[in-house]
Amino acid sequence: MGETIDTIKFVLRKKKYLFLSLISAIVIFFVLYYFMLATVAKNSLWIAVSMSGAGYITETLGSIFLISALSGIYLSLIIFRFSLYRGISGKGIFGNLFGFVGYGIGAFGVGCPTCGAFLFGLVGVPFTLMYLPFKGTELRLLGIFVLALSVHFTAKSIRGKCEIKKK
Repeated sequence: MGETIDTIKFVLRKKKYLFLSLISAIVIFFVLYYFMLATVAKNSLWIAVSMSGAGYITETLGSIFLISALSGIYLSLIIFRFSLYRGISGKGIFGNLFGFVGYGIGAFGVGCPTCGAFLFGLVGVPFTLMYLPFKGTELRLLGIFVLALSVHFTAKSIRGKCEIKKK
């Protein structure tokens, strides 16, 4: 785990990757935030809190923050890795896909069960979150877990290709 953090620090010390990570995390946060409020009257956070409760919305916002932060880091690592390999090679395509799947899973778990109808309706299965035992929290946790694994394995693949010196 320490090697993964060292690799992330190594990549994010380069200003362009730090900038990419921050900008993509901010954009992803606002997109997921919009999905959370898309079906709430007037897209109001206060109405969402009164509908679902402060605890649930706080948990949702925390998971949105984690998903967006991990997605930003993951995107920076992927682009750094591609720059090391000078383009996409056959190696590691599964790991790259794995991270984007984690992002998608996390996005589907955003919001309250009724609000999830917005995204699930796009794929033809509205109100799916209402039938899950924890009303979508399990999807957010699964998305965070998959993204964290993707970040770890991508950092591990960078570590194998690039010499990173410890301070």
